Amino acid sequence: MTDDDPDTDAPTSPFELVGQEAQMAILQALLAADATGEGTGVAFSDLKRRAGIDDTGRFNYHLGELVGTLVTETDDGYRLSKFGRRVLRPMATGYYDPDIAVDDLPVEGSCPICGGAVRVELAEAVLRVVCERDHVVDAGLVASPGLVVDHDSASATEALALLTTHAVELGTNGVCPTCHAPVDGRVERLRTEGVAGRLPVVDDLGDGGASDPDGGAVPETQSDDRSRYYVYRAPCDTCGNLFVTPVGGCVATDPRVISLYATQGVDLRRSSPWRHPFRRGGTAELVSREPFRVCLPVGRDLDGPSLYLTLDRDGDVRGRYRVSGSLADDRDE
Repeated sequence: MTDDDPDTDAPTSPFELVGQEAQMAILQALLAADATGEGTGVAFSDLKRRAGIDDTGRFNYHLGELVGTLVTETDDGYRLSKFGRRVLRPMATGYYDPDIAVDDLPVEGSCPICGGAVRVELAEAVLRVVCERDHVVDAGLVASPGLVVDHDSASATEALALLTTHAVELGTNGVCPTCHAPVDGRVERLRTEGVAGRLPVVDDLGDGGASDPDGGAVPETQSDDRSRYYVYRAPCDTCGNLFVTPVGGCVATDPRVISLYATQGVDLRRSSPWRHPFRRGGTAELVSREPFRVCLPVGRDLDGPSLYLTLDRDGDVRGRYRVSGSLADDRDE
């Protein structure tokens, strides 16, 4: 076992730190030292002073509880272990702080519901994108609040897009974006009855009663595009993360889709999902129940022909054709 390996026999786990003020004070002092480049170690007496613990016996006891898991002892003193850094650094960004305040930040793009300007706001410790009329465009961005602090609109927009693209690529390829455990996913139809003033989001799936695995009743004509809202859902049994993305997320990094947008100077990896209809959802149509197939138009926001992709229940592309084609041109590959 190296000096950075967690000691499974140590009595203190991250969850046991709740209510342990002395141990949290020690960890905060080491985290601050780590942030200022003092990663080689802080001497016993100096760390005791920084933690604000006067009683030497009490300090020694709580420090001993941390060594072997979150803290490593070195020749120079004490420092956070690699495991400790991984656990505590997100806390320093405000990721787990329910009361952190972040000013709203305007970002590029417009609301797909009303066309208004959009901004990132922090609500219940979750970053979300809303417009000037408070339509919710994206209800749960994969990012820490620190992402929008000290960023301008353009850099924050690009960073959010990159992080979202990475998370969606993981989730649609069988990897939980939160804990990296394997997940199984499938394309489902998301009912949108009663959804007003926002695009359908993960909360509409609830605990399984709001999605229709069999596609639901599909009328001959549908005047509301949101009633054709198909999503790819891959809940994680390990960490409980309920991963869900509009079905367009399944092809967001497909080479054919990337190439289509690149020919017109658009880098999809750095472009906000809410700027592209196929990423927002509501445009896929059920074309077959058995085998299950949905048809997704891609590139309607570009000048030139659109690409139509047919996806199966697993979110894999089974056929493709250009705008000049017809449904009869669809074929399994």
